[in-house]
This record gives sequence, structure tokens and C-alpha cells, in this order.
Amino acid sequence: LIHFIKRGLIERMDLKFHVNSELFDRLLLPGIPNNTVNFGNIKKLAKLWKIRRECTNQKELHISQTTFIKDALSVGFKDEQMLEAIFILSQHYFSEVKTDNLLLALFLQLIYTHNLSLTRSSSVERLSREEWPRKYENHLAALRPKPVKLHEEEEQLKFLQYRFKDLWSILQEDQPTLNPTLDHLLNPSNTSQDMTFTKVISKADIPMNQVPDFVLARLEVCKNGVLSCIKQGRRLSWPLGDNTRCLETSQPAKMAIDCQKNNQRKIIVINQINEKTLGKFSSTLDGGTVKIHRCKNSFLYLLSPLESLTITKCENTRIITGQVTNIVRVRDCRNVELVTMSPLVAMEATWESSLFVSPPNDRKSRKFSDRDFVILVDGQTCGKLQVKPYNVNYKGLGLQDERVSVWKVEPKIVIINPSMQRSSRNEDLIHVSTEEKQPSKIPFTNINLPNSKPDERKEEDVSETWRQYLEQQDLTSEEKERVEGEVSKLFSRWCRIQ
Repeated sequence: LIHFIKRGLIERMDLKFHVNSELFDRLLLPGIPNNTVNFGNIKKLAKLWKIRRECTNQKELHISQTTFIKDALSVGFKDEQMLEAIFILSQHYFSEVKTDNLLLALFLQLIYTHNLSLTRSSSVERLSREEWPRKYENHLAALRPKPVKLHEEEEQLKFLQYRFKDLWSILQEDQPTLNPTLDHLLNPSNTSQDMTFTKVISKADIPMNQVPDFVLARLEVCKNGVLSCIKQGRRLSWPLGDNTRCLETSQPAKMAIDCQKNNQRKIIVINQINEKTLGKFSSTLDGGTVKIHRCKNSFLYLLSPLESLTITKCENTRIITGQVTNIVRVRDCRNVELVTMSPLVAMEATWESSLFVSPPNDRKSRKFSDRDFVILVDGQTCGKLQVKPYNVNYKGLGLQDERVSVWKVEPKIVIINPSMQRSSRNEDLIHVSTEEKQPSKIPFTNINLPNSKPDERKEEDVSETWRQYLEQQDLTSEEKERVEGEVSKLFSRWCRIQ
């Protein structure tokens, strides 16, 4: 009787489970993994680790990077650097690296192949159901519906609706209690913050074999992501500076923040900033998960500390941020200059860009040491990247007593899917430079700090050096005037670019 009462109460409740979009943001590889990352190999790896747990009589199995790569290669996975990247991403997200956590991270990579296969099958299915030949625009042709563009969070929902039972068979199998790893993937709606997925299911007293169907009937898109920020958030009206005379036909910038109560993270979306300068250092930005999308020919100065940063489809843009706690992702960008502090950077489909990066300086909030300073690069879709040390210093950054433009430890570069057409040194893919330069300046008053330990070499007066060089040349007065004119034109052009 108690069992049926609990089931009835749960069914009457407006209980939903929304997908944790942050998990995908933090664990997905930059780039499509190779075809050895499939459900069959993941299941083999899960079986191997289950046997090992039974032999050692352990409920949970902690694992090192070396052991993980060795076990994965033994069951059919390939590309050690890809496996290393998955382990690093898991290490930066989970407090402890366990076998179930790695299985979840591997399973999430299947969303890439799921999207590709789903697109092909659905298009063939639509064509097979079509009534044709059909008369359309004075000729016979199949009338195809307009393609519907899905947001990433909607694709994540469709992926789980299609593959959740496969994930359940790997993580849960015949265990009598719910696997706490599922708490990272799904969050219950309309409940208090301390109620996790496993607590809600346990309280509902649902038989284990019925849990997948119960969850699938109540899955919904992420409630704390970009979509909810755009639809239900608050519009931001931060002041913007015009870099050039704005055309009347140019689209206005779109900025929003998801500031609802009981949200686990603060989402800030910055979209379509063209030919503008944005400078912000405030509590609104502090600790936010920032998404920058489709910005061109602009300067963005987001100087408050951030939780994470994602930059997509930006061109000819300079972005300077404060310390980023978790991860920075750069995707589908060209000619972007990014100056940031983060323990982990992932770059995909990005060309001709510069990255000035160092690990965060705030040791109290850091969970990792300088050894965890890693840059992940997709070798097939990236090219002509430059990596240099973080080179700005301003009030509130926390570098008053430290030297910028120099690394204490160089970043570890992990190249995923290396292109066979490149040289073995990947010189045309990424170039790491340790050359020290003077810190860059932020174009706002009363915020820049001098480098506390400047170079011992004295700065040369460029104009004086040029004057002396010109006097040493055997030139007539007319030739000197022509040279000065050309120099003036080049300097004016440089000023416009800067």
C-alpha cells in the first residue's frame, strides 16, 4: 500500500528531469573523436573494470591516467592523445577520477556520431514519405520542408532520449542501488537544491527496471543554459563604444543574463557585437559562465573573474578576461586574440589566432597545480595558432607582486586528431613562444598596473633611433621628405588598425 501511495504521489507531482548542459560543456572533446569511440568498445571497457572491481572486492575503482589509457587501448580504442584529453577533462570536472566518471565522459563523446547519423537517417526518411512527383514552381520536384536548426542544448536532450538506456546499461547494470554518477548528468526540476537525481528516484521507490522509462518520459531541455537565458533571462544594457561610424543597417548587440533564483550557475550571453568596444568589471560579471558568439571587429574587456568562457564564430576580435576557474573553449574563430588565465583551454576549428594564457593565480580557489596547465587542440580543424604568456596587469587581478608576460611553467599541448598532412612537429598548427614582452595596456583610466619586475634592459626611444638612422643615410632633402611621407602614411594606417 505504501509503495502504491508513493508511486501515486510521484506521478501527480510535476516532476521533470533536465539535462545538465554544463557537463557537455566541460567534458566534450574539441573535435570529433575517431570511430573507435563507440558503444561497443565502451561496453567492453565497462566489463573489464567490473571484473577488476570484483577481483579486488572494491565498490569504486579509482584509476590513473596511465592505467586508463592502457585499458582503453586493450579493448580497441586508438589514439593515446585523445584518451589523454578525455582523462584531463574528467580530472578537471570531477573531484575524483573513478571508472564510472570516465565511462560517462566516453559515452558523452557519442553525441558527435549521433548527430551525424541522425541527420542522414531523418533526411532519407523524409524523402521516402514524400508524395512525389509533386508539381512545384512549374516543374516536378519533391517539396522538402525547411531545415530546423536545433540549439546545442536541444541536441543534448535528443541524444539522451535516444541513448539513455544504453548509458543505464553501462553505469547501472545489476547494481542494487543507484549510481551517483548519474547525478552529474540529470537534475530534478521543481525540487529543492539538495535533492539530487538519485535521491528523487530513491524516494519514489521505483523498481530498477522501470527507472529508464520513468526518466525518459520526464526528460526536458536544460533549465540553466543559453536557451533559458535568452528566453527567460534579463536583457543587459551595458554601454558600448563605437570603433567606427556605425551603419544604420547594422544589427544591435544582444546581451542577456540568467539571474533566476536557485540557479547553480550564472549564464551571460554576449552576441553579435560588431565594430564595438565593451569594458566591464562588476559583480554582475563576477563568477559568470560567459558565452561569446558571432562578434566581429571588436574589443571585449571582461575583467572580472569568471567561472568558464566559451567563444564561438568570432572574427578579428580581441578578448581580454580575468581569471577563469574551469575551462575556456574557442570554436569556429578566425583572427582572434584571446588574453586569459585558465587551467584548461580547448580549441577547435580556429585559425590564425593568438592565445595569451597562463594558469590562474588565485591559489585558494584552485583545485589543481601548475602541472595541470593544459591546452587541447583539434589537429584537423585548427591552424596557425600562437601561444604566449598572459600579458596584462590591472587592479583587481591579483598580480601586483608577480611578473606578467612570463610563464612559471609552460603549458602542456595535447593535439587531438593530428592531421597526416602536417609535419611531425606541427609547426604550421601551433607555435609556442616564451619570448618576454612588455605587458599590454587596457584602454581605461586608473586600472593598469606596471610590471613589478621590469626587464633590466632600458627601453629605447624609437623616434630617436629612427632620427639617427635617417641622418646616417646618404639622402637628399627631397628623398628624406619622401621617406617621411611614407612613414607617416604607414603610421596612420597602423593607428587605424590598433
